[in-house]
Amino acid sequence: MVFKWPSEWKDSDAMSYFISDFASSSVRPSRKLNFWSGLICAVCQYRKTPFVTVPELKRCLAWRGVPPLCLEGVLEDMQNKRTVVCHEKLTESWSQWGFGLLVSPVTSLWRKIVPDTSERKFVILSVLEGCRSRVIESVQHGDDLLLTYQEWADQVLNHLHPNSLDSFNKYLCFTRDIEMYGDPVSVVKIRRADENTVSQMTQVDVAIGKAKFTRDSLCCQIKQLNNKVNELLAAARKASNRNEALSHLRRKKLYERSLSKWEGALNNTESLLLQLQESQHNRTVLSTLKVGAEALKQNQVSLAEVDNIMDQLEEYKSYEEDLHGAMTSPDTVGEGDVTLSEELAALLAENSEPPAKKLTPDPDGDMRHDQTLSSEEIAELQIIEQEFSKVPDPPQEFDQIEHPVEREAPPKEVLARLSPELRRKPGRKLVGTLME
Repeated sequence: MVFKWPSEWKDSDAMSYFISDFASSSVRPSRKLNFWSGLICAVCQYRKTPFVTVPELKRCLAWRGVPPLCLEGVLEDMQNKRTVVCHEKLTESWSQWGFGLLVSPVTSLWRKIVPDTSERKFVILSVLEGCRSRVIESVQHGDDLLLTYQEWADQVLNHLHPNSLDSFNKYLCFTRDIEMYGDPVSVVKIRRADENTVSQMTQVDVAIGKAKFTRDSLCCQIKQLNNKVNELLAAARKASNRNEALSHLRRKKLYERSLSKWEGALNNTESLLLQLQESQHNRTVLSTLKVGAEALKQNQVSLAEVDNIMDQLEEYKSYEEDLHGAMTSPDTVGEGDVTLSEELAALLAENSEPPAKKLTPDPDGDMRHDQTLSSEEIAELQIIEQEFSKVPDPPQEFDQIEHPVEREAPPKEVLARLSPELRRKPGRKLVGTLME
């Protein structure tokens, strides 16, 4: 991947201004400071190293062979903004920081007299923190947080330049992200993702680390012996005479015996490593169960408390039912309303008339009052009676005739005014009904 320079890098007029020194130490244009500070961070990010010196920066940032003359001023401004710190101040303790604060006026005056920025190493904090987060996250994604130094170095070198490995390890030990054991370092323990700092290394951790280191050493030794055996076997095949071939085969036999011993040692070491890891896992599970038991004990609920809560719920339920019944029941009738209702019933009884009865035929063909007539039918009957009252009475001798008298049918205009029920009756019965 090729580094992408800013657009001003191809502009001669702009770069002539940027590589020039500051006109005054008290007046530093922000445009020039921002240009070089951003470019320094980008170059260090591209080179995968947060640790740089002034000669290295001058060599990397030279434009057409000319280094920036304002580089010391830019680094001083970045230190004031806490984007860059000196390497020796990166891991200083509080006491060292306080002592440095007291002697800072003297040291700053001395540096003005004898500048030594060319020999000092600076740390770009943004690049350092980026490398730190990437390395820790890549290791935490794995299942094993206890690594040999070689395994740890392989992980770090995927994100960092080899020249910065030692300084990077010191910084992570200072921030308690890792803990190293041994001189030289053989075991590295990395903090868990849910922890702010790494836990203290135990004897089991040291034993596991040593077992891993021994296993890796035995694997390397076995690999070399296998290569030697293959070389001797190839040499025996290419030998020009019998004695030379037998000599290669004897040496191959010796290496094979040594190889079998190393393989047996490797098997024992791997068995020990598995036992140690299993004991560590059992301890982790036991501690987790212990914490869970304590949590359950603290959150335990008593039966009396449960009964009390259930009683409160029952009381609230009965209260809700009573409230709902009171809101939905009809209004009760008062004593005054009862009196008014009785008075209204008496008035209705006085104004009502006894209903008339309808005429129904009896077995002899006559009509009798055993059905109630409506007011309209009563009015029709009264009209018909008035019409018949105008008809003259029959003569005296007419009544002496023995055979039944044929009565006249009512006039057509009378029949027209009859109701359909009376109109459907036979003429004789209808006349008899009207006469009655």
